[in-house]
Amino acid sequence: MKGWLALIFPYLCALTVVGLIFFGNVSTSVTTTASMVDLPDMPEDSTGAHKDMVCGMEVGDEIATQLQDATFYFCTDFCRQLFEKDPAKFFAETCVVCKADGEYTEVSEKDGLETTWQGKTYLFCSIEHRNAFREDPAGYFMHTMWGIPNWLYYTSIAFVLVVSFGVIELVSKWQKDGVARNRPRINLTRSAIARRIIKSPFPRFAAQAIIVTLFIMIVAAGLFGNQHPAKNVAPLLTWTIWWGGLIWLVLYAGKLWCYVCPWDAISDWAEGLRFWGKKKNTMGLKLKWPKFMANIWPATILFVGLTWIELGFGVTMKPRATAWLALAMLGMTFASIFIFDRKSFCRYGCLVGRISGLYALFAPIEVRAQDPDECKSCTTNSCFKGNADGEACPTFLSLRTMSQSTYCISCMECFKTCEKDNVALRLRPWGEDLATGFKPRSDEAYLALLMLSLTGFHGLTMTGSWQKVLNWIEGTFNVGMTAAFSLGMAALMVAPAVVYALLVALSKLLAGKAVETTYRQYFIRYAYALLPIALFYHIAHNSEHFLMEGQKVIALLSDPLGREWNLFGTAKWILPPLVNLPTLWIIQVMFVMIGHVYSLWVARRVATGLFDDPKAATRSQVPMLIAMILFSIMSLWLLKQPMEMRTSSM
Repeated sequence: MKGWLALIFPYLCALTVVGLIFFGNVSTSVTTTASMVDLPDMPEDSTGAHKDMVCGMEVGDEIATQLQDATFYFCTDFCRQLFEKDPAKFFAETCVVCKADGEYTEVSEKDGLETTWQGKTYLFCSIEHRNAFREDPAGYFMHTMWGIPNWLYYTSIAFVLVVSFGVIELVSKWQKDGVARNRPRINLTRSAIARRIIKSPFPRFAAQAIIVTLFIMIVAAGLFGNQHPAKNVAPLLTWTIWWGGLIWLVLYAGKLWCYVCPWDAISDWAEGLRFWGKKKNTMGLKLKWPKFMANIWPATILFVGLTWIELGFGVTMKPRATAWLALAMLGMTFASIFIFDRKSFCRYGCLVGRISGLYALFAPIEVRAQDPDECKSCTTNSCFKGNADGEACPTFLSLRTMSQSTYCISCMECFKTCEKDNVALRLRPWGEDLATGFKPRSDEAYLALLMLSLTGFHGLTMTGSWQKVLNWIEGTFNVGMTAAFSLGMAALMVAPAVVYALLVALSKLLAGKAVETTYRQYFIRYAYALLPIALFYHIAHNSEHFLMEGQKVIALLSDPLGREWNLFGTAKWILPPLVNLPTLWIIQVMFVMIGHVYSLWVARRVATGLFDDPKAATRSQVPMLIAMILFSIMSLWLLKQPMEMRTSSM
């Protein structure tokens, strides 16, 4: 991808997504008529909420059917056809647990077993189903988000295969022509006004104050609000808006989250006894971070632990648990900043910072020395040490040696401390750090593999296939649900790494004596090539939550605690998703394809960096090509599965 086209490509992708959403929402509506049948009395609000009667999803008015002077709306033609085939069963009183399994067992007040949740009485066909409901009521109020259709799935696989076996020669020629080197940048801080704004402490304080206010609201709502997940703003704002939107933020703004991070802001204000400006008095002990932990393994362990808690215990549907997790993160940040030197936790322990840090290798924005030669003549190294104008780099970086964005937290202190005013905030093409010759690290490589595994695992747990896996583990090993979940998660964390390790061994074998690096070095270098696949599947998966559920926050912000407030007049608003399903499918597949192509590009860069012989580079890349094809097809398979979404159906 040449020069300026590579620079603007990220924004062309963004415009494409916006265009798809716009044209998808103005597409022509289709209304059909269902056969007349004898139905029970329909509830008065059966059509008012635009809720799909089949899957429970809130929808727009693109697909509808008429039945007895009433209009019913659906997410896809598939749901509409199921409804038209047998409308009666969607109005009958059925066992909630049976319905979650795709069955419609009718129950009545005469023979059904009752239980009450959130002020409403539900009927069940058996004691076992009533007990199952009581263990996790929210789990039975899900809607099914249909995955990409077969034609799109198989077309996408064909594209993956064609581009995989055609891209090696294309990229090889591109690199020979020198296009991949010295690609253009745009300095966003060229003007004096822009530099003055960045150096001022007030813009950052204002941004942090807004995010801290939202953080306090989430904690307050989680601890003291209505614990029904659909009536409390904490789960949606945390897991759908923030966690879902964070990867989008990294994709276009790099480490901007660190600039406004509420955990960092609150702890920094407390430790420095001020809201802005250079610290004059501090309360920290300034001890050195333990040497054996001077890596990102602490953050990796926290990432695995959070995933286990989040998915294994349904934290995303528990407002109070969500609040306690937010406070736990604040507690770790507080402990670190009061005990250790600078912001060691941000550098080594923050799972959010380390995940976004690895993804930021791909981000189209960077903080760098404007003229590297100026740094060579610098004798003060103030960007690292700090001076009267600003703090020392909180994550122990120096512009003189900084070649990647992983550990930068975008605090902009180096703009204040550089006496030569030699710092720039620049736009760049996607994937620039991955294309340069930075020194690979084993802890980063293993985290990259875990990110690939756990993003896929997160998607798998929302499918019906995962429940079948859990049932098999429980029956085979005679263990409980928690143990079965832990075993399944461990297996699915390890499996991709094992596949990758075997293919790396095969790659090294095919390369023969042409490669002088050890297997370990080989393993580490190629792991970075998997990051784009992980990143863009993560984007595709999160788009499903963000675009289909995110609009609910408008209503919840008027009643954040679920106390029947209406602060902004929006509490009763019922909004359709921001995008319809067919459009969402196209967006998701587009991102998976982009990730696959960029991974091929990075892998080729790794191969040509390892080998002087082009033929050896090509031979070694074949197993890596197989790995990327397998992982991309797995991403597409996950997108093809029906996803069980909880919050949207309530």
